[in-house]
Amino acid sequence: MTSGTGPGRELCAADFAADAHGVKYHGEFSRHPEAYLRLLSLLNDPANEQRLIDAEMHGLPALCGVARFIEADPVIGALISSDETAVRARQTIGVAVKLKMVKLGWRRTGRKGAVKGARLFAKAEHFALDDTSCADASSRALAALDAVAAIGSDAEREETAQMLMEALASSRRAEGRRF
Repeated sequence: MTSGTGPGRELCAADFAADAHGVKYHGEFSRHPEAYLRLLSLLNDPANEQRLIDAEMHGLPALCGVARFIEADPVIGALISSDETAVRARQTIGVAVKLKMVKLGWRRTGRKGAVKGARLFAKAEHFALDDTSCADASSRALAALDAVAAIGSDAEREETAQMLMEALASSRRAEGRRF
């Protein structure tokens, strides 16, 4: 369901500046740097990436997967609870989730849904898996396998294939997924 791990999926303040909608919220980083660095760290955590995806897979807005962690963070929680900063901070969090989901290979749907289990968030965007990014990821994976198949001797290729399959099985077990 995800497009793999790595730096290409990391969300950073520059992503806000590069996005037509996100640029309107980029200034929030300079006004509340600690809160937004904590938010980026939270959204870039692999377990929380999976929670975002799992929420959508269960028909809930992605934000449902991490809302309780956001609200529980003392710095972010104070920002989204304050009468002076709450609205803009919650909007910025919504934009951050949107940018993160796009990095994970999902696209906006234009639909909103209730954020269940949250105290400070009412509604949030729904996302759908972007089929074109899956096709691109699949093509890249097949090209990588073709490249590996051309390296070394038959014995080396066999050993590499075995190591890759063991690593894949191990990572799926660690995520609680079948192989």
